[in-house]
Amino acid sequence: MRIFFFLILLSSISGFAQKTLNGYVYSAKDSTALEAVSIYFDGTTLGTITNSSGAYSISIQEGIKSSLVISMLGYAPVYVSNYLNTNGQIAPIYLTENTEELSAVHIENDDWSRKKKLNVFRKEFLGNSLQALECKILNEDDLKLHYSKSNKQLTAWSDVPLVIENKHLGYLVNYTLTDFQVNYEKSIETGFTYVHQVYTEGFTFFKELKKKTKRKIIVNRQKSYLGSILHFLRSLSQEQLTENRFKIYYKNFEVAPYSRFKLQRENSSMHVELIVDKLSILYNNDEQSFIQAQAPFVIDAFGNHSPASALSTGGVMSLKRFAFMLPLDYKFRQD
Repeated sequence: MRIFFFLILLSSISGFAQKTLNGYVYSAKDSTALEAVSIYFDGTTLGTITNSSGAYSISIQEGIKSSLVISMLGYAPVYVSNYLNTNGQIAPIYLTENTEELSAVHIENDDWSRKKKLNVFRKEFLGNSLQALECKILNEDDLKLHYSKSNKQLTAWSDVPLVIENKHLGYLVNYTLTDFQVNYEKSIETGFTYVHQVYTEGFTFFKELKKKTKRKIIVNRQKSYLGSILHFLRSLSQEQLTENRFKIYYKNFEVAPYSRFKLQRENSSMHVELIVDKLSILYNNDEQSFIQAQAPFVIDAFGNHSPASALSTGGVMSLKRFAFMLPLDYKFRQD
């Protein structure tokens, strides 16, 4: 069994009313204003920087619930999630300088070469597809990797955001990797070791690679969206599974679209509980995936689900990986 947990805030619907968040960023060391600090909503292209006074102003779309990230090279990032009830004014943020720390201590020797570990990371993070070949990690040397033979686990981390160029979708992405694991199991029948589970989690900020988006890139983004977990969660939240060509199966039999879910709407959010252990999803009578929920979760107006760890996917949805990732403020437009 191959399961892929993709725990990155993705999705969006535009067209909501907007308001503005304002604040200041200072150094925790001496309280001086910090200029050029990056301020962005996780998983989006919505960002700005502080001015010479440490001030910033950023528009917020109604319905968005992803964390506001305050980040600057050389400082520990700060994440703000309770900004919705601030009347547009964020309390001053004080960034603490990073101190050089020793890398994680591993008692067990790592007998995998860096080349082998990098190849596994690229395959399981970027994906094993032609689209993934159009993605490149520009600061790969900052990536740290360790393989534990006893745990059959590869872990990866980085002290600085990974900078990833995705030419397939036309984005330059800053990715703060907070957790990455590849867990292996050995088949009793064949004796071969295989990837059983991949877990990845982080904060993302998207920028357009070019000022003008080519028609080819627009089409690639549309294709990435259709049938994705983002597409599915939006459809579930809006109760439009059938209209968007999703069918639900339980134990190999098609069931009514919402019969295995408990759905409760609260304003622009949908509270979801999966009342069975696992559901299969068929998109467009062609792409088969499955979902499992470890706990109830909430889908916001953009299609984000939280907590991120509550939901896992397999099949086609899980195989698309980073190469197919779209920002939170992406809006699908059918030509």
